[in-house]
Amino acid sequence: MNKLFPSGTRLPLVDTIRDTLKVIDIKGLKEINKCIIKKAVENKVFENGTIDGYTVVAIDGRKFF
Repeated sequence: MNKLFPSGTRLPLVDTIRDTLKVIDIKGLKEINKCIIKKAVENKVFENGTIDGYTVVAIDGRKFF
């Protein structure tokens, strides 16, 4: 986790992350994700299966997509 945040930033506590994940709206996040992907395709962000030359993979804990 240290590489995700600038140095000197206090990292979130495990309890805070757990409590947030308990109440998060998964359906809402899925809709937001769909809209982002749709807009990226419309704006031709994907070129030859990459984004700016980078290959991107998402992991949701069950499968790759």
